[in-house]
This record gives sequence, C-alpha cells and structure tokens, in this order.
Amino acid sequence: MKDLRQAMLNAGFKLINEHGFAGVGLMKIINEAEGTKGSFYHYFKSKEHFGEILLNDYFEEHLAKLQTFLNDESMSRKARVEAYFEFWGESKLSRDFHIKCLVVKLAGEMAGTPNKMQLTMADGVEKIIQCMAELFIEGNEAGEFSIADPISLSRTLFSLWLGATLMTAMLRNRSILDNAMTETLTALK
Repeated sequence: MKDLRQAMLNAGFKLINEHGFAGVGLMKIINEAEGTKGSFYHYFKSKEHFGEILLNDYFEEHLAKLQTFLNDESMSRKARVEAYFEFWGESKLSRDFHIKCLVVKLAGEMAGTPNKMQLTMADGVEKIIQCMAELFIEGNEAGEFSIADPISLSRTLFSLWLGATLMTAMLRNRSILDNAMTETLTALK
C-alpha cells in the first residue's frame, strides 16, 4: 500500500515547482497523487497547511544535505562551502532551466505575505543561514577565515545564490551561477 500522504507531498512538490503555489489547484495535487478530497483533508487542514508541511519537509532535507557538506572534515572549510554551492548550482535547476528548488520558486510568491507559509519559509532560510554562519565562526577561530560578520556574510551568500538561481532560470544563462561562485570564493578570501 502506498503512503498517500507522502504521495500528495511528492505530487505537490512537483506541481508547485512547475506552476507555483497559487498556480496549482488542490484537485490537481489530489489527482496527481491518486487520492481523494477526503484523504487530503485527513492529512492536511487546508492547502496552506499542506504548503507549510511541504516547506518544513523541504527544509529538513536541505539542512541535512547542507550539514553533510559543512561537516566534511576531509576538506577545508572553504572547500566545504564551495562544494555545497556546487551542489546547489547542479541540483536547483534542471538542464533546461526549470527551477527545482521550492524556496527559489516560492520566494517571490510568499515574500511580504504574512501567513504561516511565509513564516515557515523565513524560519527555514534562517536555519540555513545560521548553519553557514557557524562554519564561518569556526573557521575564524581556526584561523582559516577572517570574516568580520559571519551571519551577514552567510545571509549575503544565501541571497546571492537565491537571486542567481532565479536569474539563471529567467535568462537561461548558467554563467550567472558561475559568477555567483566567483563572488562566493572572493568573499571567503
């Protein structure tokens, strides 16, 4: 027996990455998952609640992936950051420039809208920024970096990559991500 809740989350992830949150009707998610309206409401209170859970799951998975890069002691801290952003550049866009990152896809749609999904996204982004900042703080203490404000740099790098991914998709030009990597490595000198 398939896990219908997970099937709905998987269908929602796929469809929302293609069409945005507002562009996907509830029945489209339900039909894609081969569920029913009743089964949807068994697991989720509303479409917004569904979106919150989808974002929480996305951030949990992304943070775990980020930690695998940041905790890899076989590399210098700078190399860990570079490896993470190489992963970002390879995994957040398809070869034909379709966005495969829920945060990139929903950032503009959710920004400035005070609701639980926006708060979930803001919280998840702050966790990513904090993880990166902790690596910078450790690197400062080890003499590997001399970063004046690790949180500010972490926030700046996240913003850079969020924007670069969106611009790459919009302009269909991967050199924008190459430029983001150049700027990232320059900031870590």
